[in-house]
Amino acid sequence: MSAAAAKKVTMGRVTIGVDHKGDHDVVSIDGEMDDQATLSDLVSQLGQRVVVDLGAVRFINSVGVREWIIFLRSMAEQGAKVVLRNCSEPMVHQMNMVVEARGQATVESFYAPYLCDSCASERSVCLDVAGHREQFAAHKMPSQTCVECGGEMIFDDFPARYLLFLD
Repeated sequence: MSAAAAKKVTMGRVTIGVDHKGDHDVVSIDGEMDDQATLSDLVSQLGQRVVVDLGAVRFINSVGVREWIIFLRSMAEQGAKVVLRNCSEPMVHQMNMVVEARGQATVESFYAPYLCDSCASERSVCLDVAGHREQFAAHKMPSQTCVECGGEMIFDDFPARYLLFLD
């Protein structure tokens, strides 16, 4: 299926896109994950290599977490390798609270909250795990420059707590 023919389905307040790209599938999730987001229905449509883009997940409740865990378990049971890309802050928080919310998936990148010391601008910054692996292992966050004023942004959480999902 070409990029133009990617399938999208709406389940309540979330839209799921599935795009088959050669040797892997890309699943993009946009919206609020709750009891209507029965992601396990997608498993039979997906191959052995799946990238899940979570950058547009704005909210996930406890039932949404349950559905997400069922999806990850089903993917693992069929032997699929799952990579999580652009994990939104709500997804990071859930993966930190519920160990099964990451499952056996590999995290490629995630969003983290930053605050500018100079102008008080707030921004969620997408960070690449491979590029900062040593820093993250030491519970340190990479520095960021404010796009508003050029000042230094600081990480707006506790690194050791925020990075738990990477352990």
